[in-house]
Amino acid sequence: MKQWPDVSVVTVNFNHADYLAAYIESVERSEVPVAEILIVDNHSIDNSLEILGWYPRVRVVRNETNLGYSAALNQCFALAISPLVCATGPDVVVEPGWLKPLIEQYRRDPTRTFAVGSRVLTLDRTEIQSAGSSLHFTGHLNVFEMWQPASRPTVSPSEPREVGAVDSTSMLVDRDKYLAIGGCDPDFFVYHEEFDYCYRARLRGWTCWYEPHSVVYHGSGTGEFSVRSQGSYPRRRPYLHTRNRWLSMFKDYQRRTLIGILPALVLTELLNFGLLLKMKLPGAYWEAWRWLWVNRRAIIQKRREIQRERRVSDRELLTADPLTISPIVLSHAPGRLMKRTLDAGLKAYWSILKRVLYSL
Repeated sequence: MKQWPDVSVVTVNFNHADYLAAYIESVERSEVPVAEILIVDNHSIDNSLEILGWYPRVRVVRNETNLGYSAALNQCFALAISPLVCATGPDVVVEPGWLKPLIEQYRRDPTRTFAVGSRVLTLDRTEIQSAGSSLHFTGHLNVFEMWQPASRPTVSPSEPREVGAVDSTSMLVDRDKYLAIGGCDPDFFVYHEEFDYCYRARLRGWTCWYEPHSVVYHGSGTGEFSVRSQGSYPRRRPYLHTRNRWLSMFKDYQRRTLIGILPALVLTELLNFGLLLKMKLPGAYWEAWRWLWVNRRAIIQKRREIQRERRVSDRELLTADPLTISPIVLSHAPGRLMKRTLDAGLKAYWSILKRVLYSL
């Protein structure tokens, strides 16, 4: 019997030529040998394919158009040769020992474990990007420790813990379970897909874990969407966040949850829209809602299919943890005070609501 199971390491690339060499070489230095490195290129227009040609041992799939991250990640899982798949970003550098803790945590309960995620730091090692996530009842993905200095004493546990969702920057996933839930919803294109597929896995009774001993370093993301890359808020980002957040809630939540959280959603949407007005991006909000209305029949059909698989109620799946909001939005003291007040109010509301909703 082999000491370690076969693991396919996969990623979706779109114009990340500056990172690819360091990414591939770091994966190849893994202390646990990988069965393959599979890269799906989403029609990059930089010199990504030239660089990938330097590594003939890397398996490359070339898309003729940019299908979006979600659809391309589904390609990765469909084509992977191993029962365990480690999905990563193409702009990461992994520690040599990053894979072993992920496998060890998965092996503790392979029947129920859906995914195990790594601790993610910025590429310069100065800032935390992710230490696991939770699913806020208003549809937001709350990322633990995001934007905190990496040098400060960690507030996260030193041992693995169960979480609501894991970061697709680096996560080991049970391939059969991923395919069983249908993988990523390709309508998401990019952003919020972790919320959706982790929720859909967990409603079947499967679990997600954060493993702090697995460490990777993440670059600046795709320039078209990333705040870290641009230093400002690109227009497509709030459009996709708004659209995908509501798409996941409409598909995934129990009907009683949607009705019960409506007052909180009205409040948070007014605040969201106010922030977009301030950033002169209100058009992105209305564009998102137009897409949802045009695609309402397809969303209803997806909802029916998802709810048939439910084994766990929203009471166990959703939280009211502090919202994760970009420091760009909270650059002034009044904004930070408003966020603390909002977090406290939403926590109290959810605490009362879930006792009422799920005792009926």
